[in-house]
Amino acid sequence: MKYSLNAGEWNSVFAVPSGVVDKYIKLAGGNSLKLLLFLLRHGGETFSDEELKSALGFREVGELEDAALFWVQRGVIRYDTEKTVGDTDAFSPASVKPKNIVSAQLTLDETAPANPADTRTASSVRKISPDSGIYVSGGEIAGRINSDPEIEALFDEAQKLYGRALRPRESQTVIALVDHFGIPAMAAAMLLKYCFKIGKTTPSYINTVAKSWSDDEINTIELADARISAMEKQNSVEEALREAMELKSKLTPEQRRFIAVWTEDWGFNTEMIMLAYDITVNSTGKASFAYANKILENWNNAGIKTRADAEQQNTARRQKNTEPSTANSSFDMDDVMSQIKKRYNQS
Repeated sequence: MKYSLNAGEWNSVFAVPSGVVDKYIKLAGGNSLKLLLFLLRHGGETFSDEELKSALGFREVGELEDAALFWVQRGVIRYDTEKTVGDTDAFSPASVKPKNIVSAQLTLDETAPANPADTRTASSVRKISPDSGIYVSGGEIAGRINSDPEIEALFDEAQKLYGRALRPRESQTVIALVDHFGIPAMAAAMLLKYCFKIGKTTPSYINTVAKSWSDDEINTIELADARISAMEKQNSVEEALREAMELKSKLTPEQRRFIAVWTEDWGFNTEMIMLAYDITVNSTGKASFAYANKILENWNNAGIKTRADAEQQNTARRQKNTEPSTANSSFDMDDVMSQIKKRYNQS
């Protein structure tokens, strides 16, 4: 079956840029397509948000802003911050010549609560997400994308990572990295890449990581790179331990705190931590993080950071044990394990 347009049914026709269809017909949601078609159909006219909502049948909060944001992110609709009398922020199709520019007066969620510290009214703000703690509108996001090349690059990177158009909450989460958590755009892109690398891409998880970065003032590329290296190291240890312990669930917060100390404070790698785990199981018959912690603490105090260090010290100690006097001997793994087990059982 073949399909074609029966132009005789209409008194006039209007053009739709072929590039829009070729690139975005699979990605654009129904509301975004409706908005674009309506604006193209009424080239040169200006509409209030209420007129657009009525014409397009948008009744849900944020529908109009989200529909416009899809095109703004792709440069099809331009976010125009210039105002005329009685206008607020406006969107225009970027691919249409100036005489045919269509602008639409877009206000924001009139039901969302305002930030008390903001001088804007309640109708000019929109909550970003339940756990982000800030407010922003689709129009504001569009304005940031168009006015700041780094923000534009951040959103481009985010869309590449998701492999599709960003959903409203995802867009809001991305802008929150910069505008709420204070992370530079390039470092924010690194944060997103890390989250995708480990397969944790929900807005909630991204916000959790961003908050920790903000609290620790991770505000440069160098600091971001160092933090990601530390997080990857900790994740490697966590996965190795979960596999060894045959866990199907996540590690507990307490267990993760132990690992943070071992990797970040004491600088042990996965191999040494797994060695401590093996010794723990062999000595106690169970997986005890507290016992493993005592082993690693002892190694850290003795300056032992690799398996070779431990084996070398153990060999030296065994050799000295064969001599008449061992008062000044150094590290003995067997002796240390015995002492650790004694201290652990007493605690």
